[in-house]
Amino acid sequence: MVSYRCGEYSYMIWWTHLDMDSFFASVEIASRPYYKDSPLAVGGNEYSRTVVASASYKAREYGIKSGMPLYEALNRCPHLVIVNPDIEKYISISKDIFGLVENLAGNILPYSIDECFFYSKSKDDIISKSLYIKRIIKEKFKITASCGIADKKIVAKIASDEKKPDGFFVVEDSLKYIREKDVGDVPGIGRKLKKKLNSLGIYYVKQIDDIPFTILRKHFKQYSYFLKEIATLKISDNIFVYDEVKSVGNTHTFEKDTFKKEEILSYISIISQHMEQRLLEDFFEGNKLTVTFRYSNFQTFTKQKKLERYIYSSEEIFDESSKIFDSVNLVMPLRLVGVSLGGIRKRGVYGSLPFFENEKDCRLKECLNSIKREFGESSIIKLRDLYVSDRKIKGRRIINRTGDLV
Repeated sequence: MVSYRCGEYSYMIWWTHLDMDSFFASVEIASRPYYKDSPLAVGGNEYSRTVVASASYKAREYGIKSGMPLYEALNRCPHLVIVNPDIEKYISISKDIFGLVENLAGNILPYSIDECFFYSKSKDDIISKSLYIKRIIKEKFKITASCGIADKKIVAKIASDEKKPDGFFVVEDSLKYIREKDVGDVPGIGRKLKKKLNSLGIYYVKQIDDIPFTILRKHFKQYSYFLKEIATLKISDNIFVYDEVKSVGNTHTFEKDTFKKEEILSYISIISQHMEQRLLEDFFEGNKLTVTFRYSNFQTFTKQKKLERYIYSSEEIFDESSKIFDSVNLVMPLRLVGVSLGGIRKRGVYGSLPFFENEKDCRLKECLNSIKREFGESSIIKLRDLYVSDRKIKGRRIINRTGDLV
C-alpha cells in the first residue's frame, strides 16, 4: 500500500483507471444500434486511403485492430461496416463522460480522449464509485468502460485491460501483481524496448531485478532508473500526467563545423527518416515544420513554416526542410542542425493518408520499416545519404508534450 503524507497526517490513496472500450466504434454503434452485432470500424470509407481508427469487438474477432490499413481490414472481413470518423462528436461525448466522472468521483485526471484516473482514500469508496460510474456511463451513453483499481496509478492502468470489454479488476497487492506481468504489458515499455529486454533474458518484470544495475545502465542509460522503479514499484504516481505530444524531431551536432550544403542536407534527410519512424509508430502527423540552426559560435536561430497539409513521411519532411534551408543565408559554419514537426494529431482519424497511394505502396512502406526495425536505421539508406560515412544522429531526440513525465 502507498502512503502519502500531507502535513502531520498520512493517508492511503487508491486509484481507478477508467478506459472506454473501443471508444470511437462504441460511440458509433450507440448511435446506430442496428450495427450492434456487426463488425464495425471507424476510419473513412472503402475507397479512402486511411487506417482503422477504432474497431468494435466484433471486428476484432477477425483480427482487425486500430492502425491497420483499411484495405487490409476489408481483406480480413469483406462485410466490415465502415464509418467515417466524427471527431467533434467523440470530443463532445468524452467531455460529457469526464464531467460525469468528476461530479461522481469528486476528482479526475484526464489521460487521453477515452481514459482518465480518479482516486480516493478508501478502497471501499473507490470500488463503489467505480461500479456506479461504469453503470451510469452504460445507461446514459450506451457504451461500456473498463476499470482497473490499485494503490498505484501504473498498476491501475495495467489492470484496466484485464477483463475487457466492460471489465472490472481490483489489485490487492500491486507489487506482486506487476512483478508477474510481461514487460510488454507495462506502460512506457514499447515494442523495441521489450525486444531489447527479451534479448537480455528479461521477459517478466520480476526478472529485471536479476540484472545488475550496471548492466541495465549500460544497455538502457537513463531509462534503467525507470526499469528499476517498475521492478520495485518505487515509482511516482505523477508518471501519468496528460501528455499529449506537441512535436517530434531530432537535432544533430556535426563532428566538425561545416558550410557544406551536401553534408547538411544529408543529415536533414537522415533526421527526417528518424522522425518518420516515430511518427509511423504512433500514427502521428503534423503541419508545423521547424528547422534549427546553430553556428560555430553557438548562436542559434530557427525557421518555421506552417504547411497547408499534414505530413509524416520522410520525403515530405525532407522536401519542406530543404526549402527552408535553401532560404537561409549562412554567415558562418554550422555546428548543429535540427528538424521538428509540430501541430501533431493522430493520423488517419481526420482524413486519408496521402503517402499510401495504393496497396502496393503501403506494403512496400511496411516492408522497408520492418527491415529497419530488425537490422537498424542504416540497413536501408537513400542515395543522397551516401555523402556522409557516419549516419548516426549525434544530438537530442525531441518529443515535446503538454505534460512532463516525472
